[in-house]
Amino acid sequence: MKRLVLFGIDGGGTATRLRIADGENRALWEGKGEGINPNAVAPAIIAERLGSLFGDAFRETGFHANDFASGCLGVAGAERGPEHAELEDILRGALGFSCPLLLTSDPDIALVGGLKRLEGYLLIAGTGSIAICRLADGTRFRAGGLGHFLSDEGSAFFIGFQAIRRSLRSAEGRDLPTAMLDPLMERFRLDDASEFVPLIYRRFDKALIAGAADIVESRRAAGDPLAVAIMDLARDELAGLVSSVHGRVQDRIADPSILLSGGLFDHNPWLRGSVLDSLKLQCPDLKPVEPAESASYGACMLAIDLLKRRLDS
Repeated sequence: MKRLVLFGIDGGGTATRLRIADGENRALWEGKGEGINPNAVAPAIIAERLGSLFGDAFRETGFHANDFASGCLGVAGAERGPEHAELEDILRGALGFSCPLLLTSDPDIALVGGLKRLEGYLLIAGTGSIAICRLADGTRFRAGGLGHFLSDEGSAFFIGFQAIRRSLRSAEGRDLPTAMLDPLMERFRLDDASEFVPLIYRRFDKALIAGAADIVESRRAAGDPLAVAIMDLARDELAGLVSSVHGRVQDRIADPSILLSGGLFDHNPWLRGSVLDSLKLQCPDLKPVEPAESASYGACMLAIDLLKRRLDS
């Protein structure tokens, strides 16, 4: 009997990870290529980068596109109509896959891989933020994750931007006292506070602003009143994202495990612990766990689940 072969793709902004596995989700090949986030990369470049990554896999394994029984791609924006159509056209047209395909968002594959199960909660706090819950049947709930203008509450960008905005207000006597303005100016290489205006309106760089979150945390630890208030607000916003999802899910989930993920949690133990403490009060049934597997592993899990659903239907 021919062995089942499937693939899972974790498509990030800076890197893309491809995992080829068998029907028991045992890895047959793993590789890494350049980012394919459709919000930042044109379809032609996505096709080129995926083609290069699969080309490496095919050369090293001997597999071809028609050998695969299913596949899953997780990347930001994959659930939106235009991006979904473009990505599917690349996988089917440019790369030649005819097997069942699931195109979903990157938090979904991170949740499934991290929890090593098809249901649970995930809170991501990095440059942006989002909370999701996935039920075993694929039903999905979310809060946040709408980008830095509309959402991303509690994220590193949120913290860095609040620090700039409110430090300027503080200098005018309109906010809590703070000593953050000088280190913020030094971080952004500014000689005068007025230079924040062109920094924000002419040279806007989301990642650069998000990088200032460490200044806020260091000042919070030193007792700076404004830094304390901003970090407390970030904690409340992040816990609120989960609480919003939790209130809609209620008792529809069998195992309410939650995974906290993202660079902000990785580099800020205080925030991670503080959010968990808040969740104990707001959502006492949630069970925090550590990540079990990678997002690409989760994508393979979803590819297997997709195949099982097709065979059962």
